[in-house]
Amino acid sequence: MPNIETEFKWDANSPRAFFKVLSAVRQVPATRLAKPRALHICDTYLDTPNHFFEQNKIAFRVRNTDGKWEATFKTRTEVKNGRAVRREETLPMPRVKNLAQALSFLADKKEWGKLPLTELRPLFSLRNKRTSYDVLYNGATAELSLDNFVIYVCGRRVLMKEAELELKQGAPEKLDELARQITRFSGLAYARVSKVKTATALLALWGEK
Repeated sequence: MPNIETEFKWDANSPRAFFKVLSAVRQVPATRLAKPRALHICDTYLDTPNHFFEQNKIAFRVRNTDGKWEATFKTRTEVKNGRAVRREETLPMPRVKNLAQALSFLADKKEWGKLPLTELRPLFSLRNKRTSYDVLYNGATAELSLDNFVIYVCGRRVLMKEAELELKQGAPEKLDELARQITRFSGLAYARVSKVKTATALLALWGEK
């Protein structure tokens, strides 16, 4: 059965945005915020020479999280009122130590379901200093991530910040309720586009014509 990812995103590029998000969560009744976890994440997004993933509206990446490597594909969706829902599947890559080994691992596998894994080439990468918190709210569990990241595309760097709230367990309606209250207490606007869509737009703007 496919994993369905449900999350909300806020634009955190304004001053003290992360502080405002955390303060907002603490103001929501019946909410408990766990201790933070610091993560260092590097995502490299890939496609085939004939743009298989782009044509099928799939985002395909390899991720290195503090030395742990995995591949993930997500169906692309529009972010509407800050909310994104999409299919997500992840493939662990044990013993992989770097990007070259990750690409070799995928090439040896050749296919993942109906997805081609040979001749993959990097499009852009995101390096993210993430601080994550587990959030308990009325029987639901969510993960709040404060992302301070850099998009690397076409030899350029773009620095951005974003806050995400992803449902881990419980009813999606509870996540909706929590997100509305965070928005009200923080005063922050929902993000209009995702990190990946931003990077994809920059690739189209700055890439080879």
